[in-house]
Formats: sequence, structure tokens, C-alpha cells
Amino acid sequence: MKRSLVILAVGLTLLLAACVPPSGDSSGVTRGFDACAAPTASTMNAWRSSPYTSVGVYIGGANRGCAQPNLTNSWVTTVTGQGWKLLPIWVGPQAPCTTLGGTTKITADPNQAWAQGAAQASAAADAAGALGLGGTPIYYDMEAYPPGGQCTSSVQIFTNGWVYTLHQRGYRAAFYSSLCSGILDQAATWGNPLYYPLDAIWIAAWNNTPNIFGFGSPCALPDSMWSNHQRVHQYIGGHNESYSGVTINIDSNAVDGPRYP
Repeated sequence: MKRSLVILAVGLTLLLAACVPPSGDSSGVTRGFDACAAPTASTMNAWRSSPYTSVGVYIGGANRGCAQPNLTNSWVTTVTGQGWKLLPIWVGPQAPCTTLGGTTKITADPNQAWAQGAAQASAAADAAGALGLGGTPIYYDMEAYPPGGQCTSSVQIFTNGWVYTLHQRGYRAAFYSSLCSGILDQAATWGNPLYYPLDAIWIAAWNNTPNIFGFGSPCALPDSMWSNHQRVHQYIGGHNESYSGVTINIDSNAVDGPRYP
């Protein structure tokens, strides 16, 4: 994600999976980008000449890295009217074992983590509603962390509270993280009746390949998980691109997951 904390320190994101050729149904894949701050409506209009059709926008959270002066209800109406699809992102507390400095963290006590995730979901739903994003998917930004033990348990239980509460509020619950930490930790709960399933995942794996499936060793993610148009893949980190004479520093994504509208 775009420097939502010290996000260029996504060193652990670069525990990258070596990706084998894509498999599964990739028929719905389009391109998207995310930038630290939502671009102006005029910039978004200029970028209609780009290959991108979706934009990630940071709607809030204690660890959101950039101010969002452009991100208003009016902006949402304007850019969706231009044809853009949105990927709303919430940057709340991070894993208790994160190596990122200066960030709010999830409690290390798994018994309290569920309530913390629920509280973040309520705040995210309120923010989405204020922007006119009723029923949108909201992607929780969980930056890379060293997985294992109590840290993994806290993240999984926190996410369980996030999913349950967003569903109660009428929103779809999604999750962004490094393939080798947060994504595989969520995959480990797949099929467990104690966990509410995520509606979509956003995989950070900077392999310069816009694949949706085919993530193999050393961080293998089965293609059978989140297989029904439920994946976004961030395949290139921060870099500059220019269209219609306008330059933005972006991350690039392959998109086959839920968006707004």
C-alpha cells in the first residue's frame, strides 16, 4: 500500500512468493492503481487515457499516511461518474509484532483483539457512509509483519471481528497484506467455522506480473481460495507513471475483486 505508515518499509512484503504461471479463471482481470493521496478529479479525468480502471483510496484509520483533501462525497460522485471503480482502504492498527515504527498496534492479547477489529469496522463503515459509499467493500490495510505465534493469532482474531462487524453494517469485508504474512495467515483460517470468511483479499507480492492466481513456493496460496472474482494483486510498488501529461506516484494492481460501485 502507499506509504500508509512507513510503507516503503514493506521489506517483509518482499518475502515475495516466486510465482508460477497463473491458473484459474482470470477472465475478469483489469488494472488498478493506488496512490497515497486521492488525486484531484481533474487528474482522474486526465488518467482516463491510462490502462487503469480502478483506484485505491484511503478512507481513514489511525495509520493512514496522507491527508486526503480531495476525498469527499462530491469527489466520489465525480470520479465514479467518469467511469472509475473504487477500492476503499482502511489503515487501522497494525500487527502487534510489526517492525514498522511509530504505528498504532493491535493488542497482543488475542482475547481483546476481536473487539478491536469490530471497533475498526464500525469506524470504517461510518467513514464509508459519510463518503456515500454504502455497501462498498472495504479493504483493511495490514502491512507486512513477521508471522507466527501470538502475533498471528491476534491478527486472525482481529480480522474476524472486522469481518463480522462490517457484515452486520451491510458492507463487504476485505483484507490487504503481504502474501507471505497477512494473506497466508488469513488462508490458514480458511474453512474454519470459528472464523467469518473474508469477501476478498488484496495480495501484495511485487513480482512485476499482473497475475491473480499461481502463487507458489515459498509462500504458496491455493488457487481454490478466494477464487470467485475475490482477488486483487499489487504487483509493482511505488513508481511514477504519466498519462495526458499528468504524473502520479502509484502502486500497480491486477484487479479481479469487488469494487465500488
